[in-house]
Amino acid sequence: MEKEHKIDVKQALRVFDKATREGEKRDDGWHYRGLTCSTDFDGYTVFISDGRAQLTVFFHNKYTVDYGNPLELQEFVDLLAKIDRADS
Repeated sequence: MEKEHKIDVKQALRVFDKATREGEKRDDGWHYRGLTCSTDFDGYTVFISDGRAQLTVFFHNKYTVDYGNPLELQEFVDLLAKIDRADS
């Protein structure tokens, strides 16, 4: 299921930056506090996933969110907020 949901893109990009600095780099991206973060080949598109929900941020901060149900989405949004607040 794909729906638009109000995502704080700036917050998500801060979390992505933190993951690339502090996370563990693996073949599929950076793993950090329950998230997997990666980019497309040119770095313009960013992917952030917790395994149940995935946020895709495109150029000019446009985005889509893929998730199974509203609870999964809410837990994903809460995790982004928690990581963004931690140690900042």
